[in-house]
Amino acid sequence: MQNKPFYSLYAQAVYVILTGIQLIFVPNMLLSMFGMPATTEVWIKVLGIVILPLSAVYYAISKQGNKSAVNATVISRMFVGVGFTLLYFTGQAPVSIILFAGIDILTAVWTRIEQGSR
Repeated sequence: MQNKPFYSLYAQAVYVILTGIQLIFVPNMLLSMFGMPATTEVWIKVLGIVILPLSAVYYAISKQGNKSAVNATVISRMFVGVGFTLLYFTGQAPVSIILFAGIDILTAVWTRIEQGSR
């Protein structure tokens, strides 16, 4: 029997692909959209290179539905969301970081809901 796909993880994969590509090729466009200062540092592109392959992991998990792997994505996305929120509340990032936090938290909750319906 084939597992039902996790559409929330597919959506997360698309989000990560788009973010990774922007960070690699047009990082300042993405940064400026969220009120963050432009940069010439290579680290923003390094971040894009690191997260882009993560989209393949999300996509594979979305198709397979392995319970442990799905749980790991929920925990990791909640961690990212909370971390981004803390960056804002400690004055280290602009309020726009909350949008990124929200996307990770909402897709994690969506995944948890999908898990419960199986």
